[in-house]
Amino acid sequence: MKDQIEKLNITGKVYAWKYLENSRNYPGWNFTVDKKASESLFELLNLMDKCEWSSKKEIQTSIPTENQIKVPNNQNGNAKWKAASKLIFNLKKTAEKEHWEVIEKETEIEIQFGENKLVEFEKAITGIPKGKGDFAISSDSGESILYFWWNGNN
Repeated sequence: MKDQIEKLNITGKVYAWKYLENSRNYPGWNFTVDKKASESLFELLNLMDKCEWSSKKEIQTSIPTENQIKVPNNQNGNAKWKAASKLIFNLKKTAEKEHWEVIEKETEIEIQFGENKLVEFEKAITGIPKGKGDFAISSDSGESILYFWWNGNN
């Protein structure tokens, strides 16, 4: 199963960005995808779930467009932000099932999650093409926040 995860080609566009201004109202990272990426990431998370061991996968991201940045409406879309160059999805089968941690590493972010959070993550990603958004997944402490937004380009 791990080799299938490694070989899986993620299609579509994945976007992740963090606001540098007004972070009190918008802490954490923001995330959206197009329909193809939603389908690819759903397939990836399914494979990770079926895998007997913990698994991880690097995912290249795209620079969010002006329309996507405007969706959260941070300072009417004018707040400064930075994008992640890649994401690392990391299912930790040995961690608590509710484990969720977003780790920032220079220009990339690693999203670690346990088995229950994987289900939440799948639901969030597959909801984006259906116009679902304006919610977050976070750790039990309310930190490690990842906001999900509908795709402003659709």
